[in-house]
Amino acid sequence: MIGRLWELCSGTNCDAATSERYRELWDSHPLLPSAAQPDAPLPVGFVLPLPPSGPGTELSKLLKRFGIEPTPTCQCRAKAAEMDAWGPDECEKPERIEEVVAVMRAEAEARGLPFLDVAGRLLVRRAIRNARRAAAN
Repeated sequence: MIGRLWELCSGTNCDAATSERYRELWDSHPLLPSAAQPDAPLPVGFVLPLPPSGPGTELSKLLKRFGIEPTPTCQCRAKAAEMDAWGPDECEKPERIEEVVAVMRAEAEARGLPFLDVAGRLLVRRAIRNARRAAAN
């Protein structure tokens, strides 16, 4: 069953397992049993890679609600990964919030979208709060 998580969860409310990034991690890991042997035991010490989580992931989810998604040329994914690595406490520092807002502002300008710094700060703070809630569950 482990080798078939992607297929089993596709099309259902299984967001973590169906994310493209999770699929990439799943497919790229050399120690996973093949789909041809779904019941093969995992190697000793194997840890299944978790889908990304943290403030950056949560900010991406919030922006997606407004129809704003990463493009191949934007810094969105890199900044989201950096925010996830920082964690909520580091992201909450004023200089980090301003750094993220600056990236959001530049991307909005590049896309011809209106942008208010205050709205950007609110979204970043909401993402931090959502990340803390997700980590607590």
